[in-house]
Amino acid sequence: MDERLVLGICGSLRRGSLNAALLRLVPRVGTAVTVVGEDLAGRLPLFNPDVENDEGSWPDSVRELRDLAARAQGLVIATPEYAHGPAGVTKNAIDWLVGSGGLVGKPTLLVSASPGQAGGMRAHAPLMPTLTLLGAVLVDCVVVSRAGSRVDERGEYDDPAVVERMRLAVAELEDALSYAEGRRAGLPLGGLI
Repeated sequence: MDERLVLGICGSLRRGSLNAALLRLVPRVGTAVTVVGEDLAGRLPLFNPDVENDEGSWPDSVRELRDLAARAQGLVIATPEYAHGPAGVTKNAIDWLVGSGGLVGKPTLLVSASPGQAGGMRAHAPLMPTLTLLGAVLVDCVVVSRAGSRVDERGEYDDPAVVERMRLAVAELEDALSYAEGRRAGLPLGGLI
C-alpha cells in the first residue's frame, strides 16, 4: 500500500498539547499515512478576505496550507474545545481553506482531547456544517476525556483504550482514502470494501 499524505490541522498552540499528541498518534497507529502541516495552523495570520483575494500578498504560511490541502488525500483536525466550540486557531485555519476547494472530497477525521470528562466533544458540532459545506467527507470523530492521565512522561498516548480507538478511527480514514482513490481511478467500488 502506498503512503498517503494527510493534512493535519492542530488547533492547540500549547507546549505539551494533548491534541497535538493525537496528531502524532495517527501515523503510529496507521498503516500507510503521513501527517503533514501539523504545526502550520499556529503560523497563519488572522483570516482577512482582502488578503485572500490578492494571491500575490498571501503570506508563505497561507500558500503552504493551501498547497498541502490540495496535495493531501485526507485531513485530520485535532482541536481543543474552547467555550463550547472549536479553538479559534482551528477555525482560522479552516477559514483560510474556504475559497481554495482543497477539502472537496477529502476523507476527514475529527479528534479532540481534554483533561475534562467531555473530551472536547463540543468542539466538533460547530465544525461539521462548515466541513460539509467545503466538501470534506467526515469519516469519524474521536474524543479523549481525562487526556492528561492517558499520556506517558513524554506526553505521548500510551493508554491502550485511546491507542485502540485511534487505531480504529485511522483504519476508517485509510479505508475512505482507498475508496476515494478508487473512485478517482474509475475502479469498481465493490472491490474496495
